Amino acid sequence: MKPALTALLILLSVAAAGCLSADHKEVILTVKPDGSGSGRVVFHDIVSMEEGGKDVSVADYTELISTYYKGRKFEDYYPQYSNFKKRLFEEDGKLSGEITFDFVSYEDAGLYRYKGQGPWMYHVGVKSEFAAERYDTSNGTLGGETMPVVFWPAETHEFRISSHYDRSDATVRRLLSLFTRIGTD
Repeated sequence: MKPALTALLILLSVAAAGCLSADHKEVILTVKPDGSGSGRVVFHDIVSMEEGGKDVSVADYTELISTYYKGRKFEDYYPQYSNFKKRLFEEDGKLSGEITFDFVSYEDAGLYRYKGQGPWMYHVGVKSEFAAERYDTSNGTLGGETMPVVFWPAETHEFRISSHYDRSDATVRRLLSLFTRIGTD
């Protein structure tokens, strides 16, 4: 499973009382000549989605902090990664979150090359039971709806993919006020 998908699943599954989501996500993977590299996943506008018409934002925020921010969900799921850093921050009046990490092999980050050579590829056809993730943009070329793979030339070293989440039917509560009032302690 790719780190971006796993990060989303962790983010969305941490709240037992409700469901956390985000407006959109950016993935940036940087690969060194030896195939190792670093990753950065940023979730913009993290929100709590009401459950059964009830505001569960306090419970969701508490779980976000204890399980995701202070907890080890991502680290436990990806023991092959190292140097994890996590932060929550205000961005344009909304709560955003970031995970950074290092990887030993580009394949661990979801990138693929046929027989280790040629163009780079990354599968973007992600759906989960929590939210539908939709590809927005990248610095590569999308293969199309029938082939949801982004391609980059062989000489590329930085890979950027942006997607958004379909939460059109949900009533959401922004979490910035809880972050400002409670913090992360």
